[in-house]
Amino acid sequence: MKVLILIVGAVFALTFLTLPGHGGGWFWDLGGALGYLGFAGLLFQMIPRARGPRVGRHEMLGYGVLAVVLAHAFWLIAGDGTVRFYLLPGAPLYMWLGLAAALGLCLLTVLARMPDRMKVHRRFQGFRFWHRVIAALVVVTALIHIVLSGFYLPYWWQAAGLALLALGMSLGRPYWARLSAAPTARLGDFAAAGGVAVAAFVLIRSLIA
Repeated sequence: MKVLILIVGAVFALTFLTLPGHGGGWFWDLGGALGYLGFAGLLFQMIPRARGPRVGRHEMLGYGVLAVVLAHAFWLIAGDGTVRFYLLPGAPLYMWLGLAAALGLCLLTVLARMPDRMKVHRRFQGFRFWHRVIAALVVVTALIHIVLSGFYLPYWWQAAGLALLALGMSLGRPYWARLSAAPTARLGDFAAAGGVAVAAFVLIRSLIA
C-alpha cells in the first residue's frame, strides 16, 4: 500500500507545486481530482505481477481504477452541458485522447476477465503481451490528455514531472523484478488513499481561491 500512497501523493503533489489556489469551483475541481486519481491508479497498475493469488488484487483494483475514470468522464458530462460539445467533430485533440484512454481502459479490463479472456487469447503469453501493449497505450493517451488540457499543470516542468513519473512506472520492470514480492494494494486501500487525496485537492483549492 505504501507504493500506492506514494504514487497518488506524487501525482497530486505535482498539481500543487504552482498556483495551489487555481481552480474552477468545487464541481470542476472534483471532476479533475477524479481524473488525476484514475491516472495514479493506472500508473500503480503498471507494476508487473507474477501469476498467483496476488493477481486477484490487481484485477479488483483494475475495476476500481476503471470506475474512477468513468466517474471522471460522466461527472463532467452529466453536470455541465457545455462539455457535451467537446464530444462533437471539431473538439480539441485532448478531449478525443481522453475518450480514447477511457475506451482503451474498458477494453483492457474486459479482455482480462476470465473466462472471457480465453475467447481472445488461448495462451497466457499472448494475453500478457497485448495486455501490456494496450496498458502502455492507455497511459500515453491519458498522459497527453492531461498535459494538453492544461488543467492544474500550467507549467511545462510540471507536465514533464508527470511524464517522468509515468515513464518510470511503465519502464520500471527491472526494478520490480529484483523485489521478492511486487507491491500490491487492495481495492479498499485505493479507495481510502484516493478519498483523502480527492478531498484535499478540492478543499485546498476552495479555501485558497
